[in-house]
Amino acid sequence: MVEIIAALVTTIDILVIYTLLHVRKRKWLIALWTAFLNVLFPLVGFMAGEFSAQVFSEWSGILSSVMLGLIGLHMLLQEENETRTKVAGPLLIAVAVSLDGFSVSMSFGLMHLDKWLFIASTGILSLVLSYAALRANLTMTAGSRTILRRFAGLVLIAMGILSWIS
Repeated sequence: MVEIIAALVTTIDILVIYTLLHVRKRKWLIALWTAFLNVLFPLVGFMAGEFSAQVFSEWSGILSSVMLGLIGLHMLLQEENETRTKVAGPLLIAVAVSLDGFSVSMSFGLMHLDKWLFIASTGILSLVLSYAALRANLTMTAGSRTILRRFAGLVLIAMGILSWIS
């Protein structure tokens, strides 16, 4: 269950970012690329985290806690950019949105979570959230985007603290 919650928290940024885009064509392609990269990057991150856990076996819990806490703190302190831009290419957009999945999943790899459940949850949630945000052209206010991003940051910090304690 922790893996599904972790996947949901890490894919919330897709909803926030894709509500800023005005995409007229290739919505399905962007959603597919986003889902594919949100499986690939976390998988590589998980493998790096598991490798790091083997190398730094006694420090892996502390490392994952610190990394999750710092990523959550970054999400809390991040400024909102309200400028709407033209869409570049579907692959470029998907890469930009999916890169943070690497660092977060590296932390989860250090925590020894179920890799395949987390990866599958991330892929499915990123496909659904990205397509829903692009298709419905969700219009969120700047305040609700900030609240959603800060909520995700707080959840990551809480997961880091809980990881440190256990």
